[in-house]
Amino acid sequence: MLLSAIGPSSFGSTMGNDNECDDCQPRFALKTNMLYDAIVTPDLGVEMSLARKFSLSVEGVYAWWSKDSAHRYWRIRGAWAEMRYWFGSKSEIRALTGHHISVYGSAFDYDFEFGNRGWQSPKGTYGVGVGYGHSFRLNGRLNLDLAFKAGYSTGKLIKYKPQCGRYVCTDRSTSHYFGVTGLEITLVWFPGKNTKNKPDFVPYDED
Repeated sequence: MLLSAIGPSSFGSTMGNDNECDDCQPRFALKTNMLYDAIVTPDLGVEMSLARKFSLSVEGVYAWWSKDSAHRYWRIRGAWAEMRYWFGSKSEIRALTGHHISVYGSAFDYDFEFGNRGWQSPKGTYGVGVGYGHSFRLNGRLNLDLAFKAGYSTGKLIKYKPQCGRYVCTDRSTSHYFGVTGLEITLVWFPGKNTKNKPDFVPYDED
């Protein structure tokens, strides 16, 4: 009797409202921050969408360049994990697109030396923070993500100078930094063919 009172059309409408996410299959993307690449610090990451509104990203950098004769070192390796929340109209029709806010954690070690001064963190520098960005659709499988991060990082810092064929420590301290921790101009690629891993939740009108 209750079903009769509700009616078939009302029952179908209720089911439709409950089924807000009719395509929640995860999408994944490979990405690189072109700002890191521009300073000869290769960067590579992978990001996976979770139920449309969320995504998990893991990204890392690695550079191990040196020129001993000129006392020049550019060495860094590290990674960070980031959980993002996506919102706005564009996020409703395409994975990893539109506005996003995030929380992240990071870990790095490094050794930078230019001329007669050097800085290193051999035991690691660790950070936490938040981020905001917007990812724009470029074509069917490419996005451009502009973002920044701010937060706190800390680690053991050693300052040194090369003298008489040796490296002489001039200062040891624990660094504490609050502020901007990252800027991103990231190229995002959704690998796949045809409908496999296609980022659009609904057909995209090229017009």
